[in-house]
Amino acid sequence: MLSADSSPHGDTVAATARLLIVDDDEVMRAMATHTLRQAGFDVAEADDGGTALAMLAAGGIDLVLLDLVMPGLDGYEVCRRIRALPQGALLPVLVLTGLNDTVSIDAAYEAGASDFIAKPIHWTLLSHRVRYALRASAAITSAQRTRERLERAQQIAHMGHWELVVANQQFHCSPGLAQVYAAPPEAVATATARSFAGRVCPGDRQRVLSARKAAALGGQPYQMSFEVQRFDGAVRTVFEQVVVLRDASGAPERLEGITQDITDRIEAERRITQLAHFDSLTGLPNGRFFRELCTPALERSARLHRSCALLQLDIDRFKAVNDAVGHAEGDAVLRQVAERLMASIRASDLVVSSRSLRESVVARVGANSFNLLLVDVDQAQAATSVAERVLRTLSAPILLDGRELVLTASLGIALFPRDATDADGLVRCAEQALYSAKAAGRGQHRFFDEAMNQAASARLARESDLRHAIGHGQLRLHYQPKVDAATGATSGVEALVRWQHPVQGLVPPVQFIPLAEECGLIKPLTDWVLEAACHDSRQRLDAGLPLLPVAVNLAAPSFADPGLPDQLLAVLARHQLPPGSLVLEVTESLLMTDVDRAVKRLGALRAQGFAIALDDFGTGYSSLNYLNRFPLDELKIDRSFITDVALGGRHSAIAASVIALGREFGLRVVAEGVETAAQAEALLRLGCRQQQGWLHARPMPAEALVQRLRAEAAAQPPAVTAL
Repeated sequence: MLSADSSPHGDTVAATARLLIVDDDEVMRAMATHTLRQAGFDVAEADDGGTALAMLAAGGIDLVLLDLVMPGLDGYEVCRRIRALPQGALLPVLVLTGLNDTVSIDAAYEAGASDFIAKPIHWTLLSHRVRYALRASAAITSAQRTRERLERAQQIAHMGHWELVVANQQFHCSPGLAQVYAAPPEAVATATARSFAGRVCPGDRQRVLSARKAAALGGQPYQMSFEVQRFDGAVRTVFEQVVVLRDASGAPERLEGITQDITDRIEAERRITQLAHFDSLTGLPNGRFFRELCTPALERSARLHRSCALLQLDIDRFKAVNDAVGHAEGDAVLRQVAERLMASIRASDLVVSSRSLRESVVARVGANSFNLLLVDVDQAQAATSVAERVLRTLSAPILLDGRELVLTASLGIALFPRDATDADGLVRCAEQALYSAKAAGRGQHRFFDEAMNQAASARLARESDLRHAIGHGQLRLHYQPKVDAATGATSGVEALVRWQHPVQGLVPPVQFIPLAEECGLIKPLTDWVLEAACHDSRQRLDAGLPLLPVAVNLAAPSFADPGLPDQLLAVLARHQLPPGSLVLEVTESLLMTDVDRAVKRLGALRAQGFAIALDDFGTGYSSLNYLNRFPLDELKIDRSFITDVALGGRHSAIAASVIALGREFGLRVVAEGVETAAQAEALLRLGCRQQQGWLHARPMPAEALVQRLRAEAAAQPPAVTAL
């Protein structure tokens, strides 16, 4: 069968085309069949119209030679029915007729004939006429399919085209344009340039009409985007590009336009912009966009000789909160924080100007960090008022699935142009002020001053050194014994990490533990302590010394890690130690972040055989109810309650209450920070034998602990107090 997309020449047509000859004259049909087969065509025959239509319905016919005068269905009716077939619209039909009057020929064309061949037939020319008709049909079919492909492409691209004749305003639009405007068939049938221009939204209509007028009268092409209200009422954004075709004299003759619905593209671009410039969780500007917004605000303030304030806020210990409550609930907390910050700025109209409220920016620039830019802030006191309002707002309890969560935040403030004259510099100054606020005890705000530059540089150097120290053997473990004050025997030890700095010497933990918490190194630091403590325990056992329970402080990231029990068991297995060789110390504040989750986590650790100690008891928020829920083995009384215990009266009342409470709950009680004999004796009278402090022993290296244990063993066989 002849391909509609081919452009046949010569014998290619004959080799691929199948013809149908329809004639009731058997002789005429036989002669035509013979001639065309000689020319290489595949020829089928039908002696009446009904047979021909049945054969055509079956398909596979590329051209019909049709006699007009036949009994039954004549050639006119057969031709009309051919055109009604799905595959018959473009099928070439050559009518054979001995009728040479104009009326008969017009009637044939009216019925759908492609061409006619007059009888008597010139048999030599017949094959040439057939080839020409087939070539023309293939070209027409190819063009039709090209148009269809174009229309499908325009439909997919939500695009259509239109033409407007300048002289008579004759307007033609494609089906694609009708789709863009959701135009019903009756609207397309009566379409005019004015009717479609009337769909342009009022805000854009004059601009579009002016551009079309300039194109029609002055030959100015144009392209623009505008909004239209479709025939179905939907408002869409379209892009239109128009070119001008000129006549021989150069005057505009016709406008040809392409109109595309770009609503989805604009929405996608808006979404991309949103993702690039705004935080997906809170909807606030991100750090990059914040700097872009700061620059013009600072430039305007400089021209007006006004000041600005940049406040950088960090939620204190948010990583511990996030680890405790889970990331989903942590995200909910951040959204509430963002809302409170926005509300704080809006509520600050008593201390900043209306312009400041309009141009102030709140942005989320880190996991738990936010920046606030205030413009037109003439005095540091105004920034202080806003900062204090923000901190008060954030300190109010946050409801989270029926629970109350209390947050604190630290805030650093830098002033423009006093501290810096550009956005990057202002951000750096606010960051340094924030570090100063955190170092001051959190929950506070600090203004930047030049001395902070040196502190910030030192902090960065210290952080880099600490990262290096963890992985390069600069950390050391010291052990402070827990002692049975009645006998003097060592009943356990607490592992305390020290940093042997190659230049600064032994660095105490107070100088690097807070830094490790802030820069995310506390978990690898805790991992190192666990590994080193178990290694030292194994060495003491191999040296013939008794197994002492070693207490290790668990930081929030380690406690929140679901893999902690498996990690601990793996460390113990490497050193062939039982779970009872470790005591895991946790603080009240850590447990109170999420009580339910803490109870489950402690229960899982206890189930594996680990002992749990509650450190610094009395300084947090525990109630007796919570204490009863936590699966604990040991209470450690905070040193603040030990200082005046020897004075008696109310000074020892708290210590006495804690000791009695521990006994009531079946817990071992350890007094921390025992430094005088009077304190030790007072605690013994209250029933607290387990003590820890410089009176009994200072923290010591692993070698010194071995010597201590050997000396005790030499004095008398030790009876190690069980946990």
